[in-house]
Amino acid sequence: MKLNALPVLILLLIVCVAWIGLGIYFESSELDIDPNATSYMQGINPTFDTKGLTEMKEKVQENLPVSPDEFLSIIGKATLETQN
Repeated sequence: MKLNALPVLILLLIVCVAWIGLGIYFESSELDIDPNATSYMQGINPTFDTKGLTEMKEKVQENLPVSPDEFLSIIGKATLETQN
């Protein structure tokens, strides 16, 4: 009976030592916050930049061989055909 319990007790001891060691390690380590963090934060612009979106849409239409609307309709049709 003692021989069956010995491996379990050794494993339990290893787990306890690891648990205590990791607990001490994480308690002693601190996270330092960058003192310049407030300079990285900026307010969000409340106006929406439609000029940038218009330029992006024109570039997409000029450079892609298939417009996004056509692509989505093709993919939608192909998906419906494979489901049936």
